[in-house]
Amino acid sequence: MLFKFLVSKVKRKNSIIILIPYFGRWPEWFALFVETIKRNSTIDFLFYTDCDTSLLDAQNIKVRSLTFSDYISFVNQVTGLNFNPPNAYKLCDLRPLFGYIHQVDFKDYDFYGWCDVDLLFGDIRSFYTDELLAKYDVFSTHSHRISGHFALFRNNEKNRTMFRKIYRWKEALYHPDFVGIDEHGITNAYVQNNLHKVNDKFKLRLPEKFLNKLSFYKTRKLYLKEQYTTPFVFKPWLDGTLNSQQPDTWYYIDSKITNNRDVARNFIYIHFMNFKSSQWRHDGTKAPWEGKEKICFATPKDMVKGIIIDNYGIRPL
Repeated sequence: MLFKFLVSKVKRKNSIIILIPYFGRWPEWFALFVETIKRNSTIDFLFYTDCDTSLLDAQNIKVRSLTFSDYISFVNQVTGLNFNPPNAYKLCDLRPLFGYIHQVDFKDYDFYGWCDVDLLFGDIRSFYTDELLAKYDVFSTHSHRISGHFALFRNNEKNRTMFRKIYRWKEALYHPDFVGIDEHGITNAYVQNNLHKVNDKFKLRLPEKFLNKLSFYKTRKLYLKEQYTTPFVFKPWLDGTLNSQQPDTWYYIDSKITNNRDVARNFIYIHFMNFKSSQWRHDGTKAPWEGKEKICFATPKDMVKGIIIDNYGIRPL
């Protein structure tokens, strides 16, 4: 009995759960995304969704089936808000409140987090090791802000209630459009909330970059490390390239993610954002998947030998 108890305690060390509220229709590559979840078997994923759940059949996947309106009712009941999002995409602005809203779902876990579904995961724990998880309280795959596509938080009162320090957080939630407080808003709450209030009160017009640098000493418990997961951005790549000059050919082979340029490097995940949409491509180039009828030509079975992600879509190697 003692041996079984000790084993169970070891298995629970630095336990992680990732929340994914998703409503509408799964993306074309969703079966591949789920396969990468299954391969991260020591991390649990919790879906709140009205989509078909037949693919969500792994031991590390939990499902709550409900409608979008029922989920919003649940959120408002827990928070006392009158949150009335016009679409499911607006839920991204709700992410800083996840730790508070889903306390019951997260109660048995050391860390909770969020992620997008337009990505494929590599081996998450090889990047966020037990040593790092013991040392830091917040994990981001960006060096300059908490990342919206994937982030982790230690399950403590400070993190669960940090949303209250986001500048005008209720206004952001009640705004009909996506505002982005899951990135800049929550980052500012951790590193410079008071400076923003002073800046606004006295109309100092101090630039955000300056405010970030001025109070960055407060980020000692934040593991903000650029993981280069999202190509075609204005931030310099590993080789200094920008925007459309960044790596455009990626590979997933048996839980390892690489590209045709950084051949010796594994990546924690590949994020499809700028492959599928031109919205965030800052050099005016068109996203190669935009407008295509079919993008994904690979299946989970292809992921052992490998798949390629490039301008033509997602295909078997």
